[in-house]
Amino acid sequence: MSIDVSNTPSMYTINVSGSFTFDRTCGVRNDPNMATATVADYTAGQTVNYDSKVYNDGHFWAFYISASGVRRYVDYANTTTDEFFGTDTNSSEPVVPVDDTGTGTGDQGDLGTLTGQQGADVADQTADGTLFNDSGTFTFDEAAAGRAETLMTATHLQSWAIGETVSYTAKVKNDGHYWLRYDNNGTTYYVPYATISPFRYYGTDSNPGDPVYSQGTTTETGTPRDHRGTDTGTPNLTSSNTRTDVGEMYQYPSTSTLILTSNAWGRDAPFMSTDQANQLHKYLAGTHIEYTHKLFNDGHCWVVLKDGQYLPVSTINNAEKTYSSSTGTTKNQSSYSYITNDTGKHLPIHELSPYNYDCIGDAKTDVEDWESAYNLEDIDSHSLPTLTPDEQTAMDNISSALEENADPGSVSIAYIADTHYDSWKTPSTARVLRSMQLMSYYAKTYGVDLMIHGGDLNDGVKPKNISEEDINRAMDALKLGQRPYIVLQGNHDDNSGYARDETNYNGDQVITNAEATSLRTSNFSQWLNIPSNNPNNAVFGTYEVPNSNVTVIVLDGFDMPDYSDPTRGEFRHGHTDYSAAQQAWLKSTLNSIAGNRKIVVFDHISLAGIGDAWQDSRFNTDRFENTHTSSYQPGVTASNNIYNMLSAHQSSFHNILGFFAGHTHRDNNAFSGGIQFTEITCGLADRGDGEATRRLNDISESAWEIIQINPSKSQVKLYRFGYFGPAFTGPSFSGTWTV
Repeated sequence: MSIDVSNTPSMYTINVSGSFTFDRTCGVRNDPNMATATVADYTAGQTVNYDSKVYNDGHFWAFYISASGVRRYVDYANTTTDEFFGTDTNSSEPVVPVDDTGTGTGDQGDLGTLTGQQGADVADQTADGTLFNDSGTFTFDEAAAGRAETLMTATHLQSWAIGETVSYTAKVKNDGHYWLRYDNNGTTYYVPYATISPFRYYGTDSNPGDPVYSQGTTTETGTPRDHRGTDTGTPNLTSSNTRTDVGEMYQYPSTSTLILTSNAWGRDAPFMSTDQANQLHKYLAGTHIEYTHKLFNDGHCWVVLKDGQYLPVSTINNAEKTYSSSTGTTKNQSSYSYITNDTGKHLPIHELSPYNYDCIGDAKTDVEDWESAYNLEDIDSHSLPTLTPDEQTAMDNISSALEENADPGSVSIAYIADTHYDSWKTPSTARVLRSMQLMSYYAKTYGVDLMIHGGDLNDGVKPKNISEEDINRAMDALKLGQRPYIVLQGNHDDNSGYARDETNYNGDQVITNAEATSLRTSNFSQWLNIPSNNPNNAVFGTYEVPNSNVTVIVLDGFDMPDYSDPTRGEFRHGHTDYSAAQQAWLKSTLNSIAGNRKIVVFDHISLAGIGDAWQDSRFNTDRFENTHTSSYQPGVTASNNIYNMLSAHQSSFHNILGFFAGHTHRDNNAFSGGIQFTEITCGLADRGDGEATRRLNDISESAWEIIQINPSKSQVKLYRFGYFGPAFTGPSFSGTWTV
């Protein structure tokens, strides 16, 4: 037969399955290129079971998973000589049809823009096996069956009943039907969701668009995809702009103990004057005190005893100046004024502006001296900000540079990390909400394919209900971008900092995994394809960028169970870990991604295994992933497992374009295991890179990126908005690399 590939680009792939029996010896390779060394052979009479076909280097290739779990290619036809090397059970080939004139200009338009009968009317002009990388959910209103292949004759492996919903990662046209691709405990399944003729949907799709081409015009080089993304519509904002006042008289939960070194009177109200409060009981020096809450009022810090008495423990001034944090094995006690061995450790004023400006020594954490010139600012969580001239210019420059450098398949991702939002701690932690809104402004106005927050959305050093209020405000700030978005899990997000350091390890103050799902993950689960085998409700999964050759892999380096009565070593706040389920999922996912498809990986934290490859290695010993603490070694091992899986995949396919993380609050990069690792600085002005020089009401208070991915060039380019350190030469910091 004659094979016409004049309109087919290199690495054109179709998602079809079948069996090919060879009539001669053909070599197996790690990529579809005849110049690549063979790793095995299929000989005459042997059969390969494939799940995709690829055109490249003048050949058709069958793409399959080997017995060792590695993706391989074997050529089965020479398109130059029109010669097939055996017989095939599936006649679909990876070819883009030419038009009637044979000029090499096809009639295929955009993929996935048609629905219903309109798409069915032209479906015969779309090749079987066409894959539309799309994600969403589909709720069935009639029964359907999952299969391992996109064939109606394939064995039924899973049943879907009326009312059940499947989360899918792609759509496929094949065998007279449209199919949804989905993950079933690490195995790829397909379920039909529509019959093409006579046309009928089997339910309701959250993301309509069928795997057929509209009949527009494309050239051989392809029409550039619109990397400005899809508007998700007016968001449902759920936060309150009324902040709960956590100042004087607010009671901070803290089930803890302390020892008096001086006599003190318990009172019926938190006032020192007997005109305002009655003295109820005199507690002598040396008394061991149990308390349930802390507060400050009337120039003093107080604890609330189990019987409701208020006991003064220090003047505010003494608590600011005499506080010392223990450095012994417990690490959860402090001393100040006439108190010792306070297992609640921190006092409310240490995490509250403006009191923390005056703190010294151990009492002063994560606040800069320059912040005393600013007041806490209420940022409206329901509105996008008005740009300053500098901000407008920077955004215009980034947008222009993106357009100039884009290839036809370019993808753009807005990325921020470590915002540590807290309405009350410092002027910077309150105002960083505006920085998130600035990124949303860019996404909505200039357009991006995806927005990613890299974790530590909130600071997690306030009572649980207060932190939850801040999480809602921060999530609304991201929703304002009106683009698909994902929020990774960091070590601060579950409020374990407050539970560990201010409440004597009180698990009730930790945001549980189920609560985190409701607060954060449920808002973006329609975009992030999270596997069902996920015992800790962790934030890991894939996002297939629509109409592109890019897969986003999201990892959760703090994938841990809930503990009702946690020890210090069980808090997420202090170490990294990946569950066995996440590790198994990653292995399966990497094996299922076509070798010609580009991958970018995001995690809050970097990986063990990178070692000394970091450009700035000053803080290597402080990294969670490098810790030598014995109780944390299972997490270090898991992190190293993730690194090994990614680097092994990269050595075979060279399609991981980058790994992005935050956590360290530093701009840093490393090339290790064949992968470019990049860490970005803190989105917050008073921590990490530039903490001494960044200022509020200046463009330097922000720090976020637009990541441009150019698949045809295997290129990544970063554009910085806001702060740039000494190593960078302009307000739109850009780093470029090619894999």
